Amino acid sequence: MERLTGQARAQDVDVEVGIVLPLDALADPDSPATGELVGHGPLPAGIVRDLLRSTAGKRWWRRLFAHPDTGTLVGGESQRRRFDGFLAALIDLRDGGRCRDPFCDAPIRHHDHIRQSRAGGPTNFTNGRGVCARGNFVREMPGWQVEVVHDGLGDQPHTVRTTTPTGHTYTSRAGP
Repeated sequence: MERLTGQARAQDVDVEVGIVLPLDALADPDSPATGELVGHGPLPAGIVRDLLRSTAGKRWWRRLFAHPDTGTLVGGESQRRRFDGFLAALIDLRDGGRCRDPFCDAPIRHHDHIRQSRAGGPTNFTNGRGVCARGNFVREMPGWQVEVVHDGLGDQPHTVRTTTPTGHTYTSRAGP
C-alpha cells in the first residue's frame, strides 16, 4: 500500500469521489435520473458511502453537472479564482486535453479566460478554455479576438470563435 499511495495503511488513503449528476436531478430529488461515478460508471450509493466511511484520510465530494438530454458535462463545484485545481481539470475533461485553437492538437498547457479577466471576464467553466502556450500568448497580440458563441449549458456544445488580425474566423467546439 505504501508503494502505491504513500500511506502506510489502506485506511489512510485520501479519497475524492466525482459524481456526475444530470441537472434535472438537482431540481427534483425524486427524479429517476442516475448518477455516475467518474472513471467507473454507475455505482450503488451504498458502496460509495462505505468507501468514504472506511477511510481515515481526507474525503471530498465533487458534484459534476451533466445536461439532462445529452449527458454533456456542463459544470461542477469549484471555489477557486484561477483556472487551477478542480476547475482546470473540468476544463481539461470538456476540451479533451487538447488545445482548443483551430488546427492545433497540442496538449493543454494553459487555461485561458475567453473574455479576459482584465476586461471583467469571470473565472468560470463557460469562460475558460484549454490552450497550448502558443495559443495563449498569440491571442494577447493586437488584432486577435476570442469570444464564446455557445456556453455549452444548453443544447449546443461549448463553442468559441477566434478572429485573427486579418479578419478570418475559426470556430472550436468542445467534444462530447
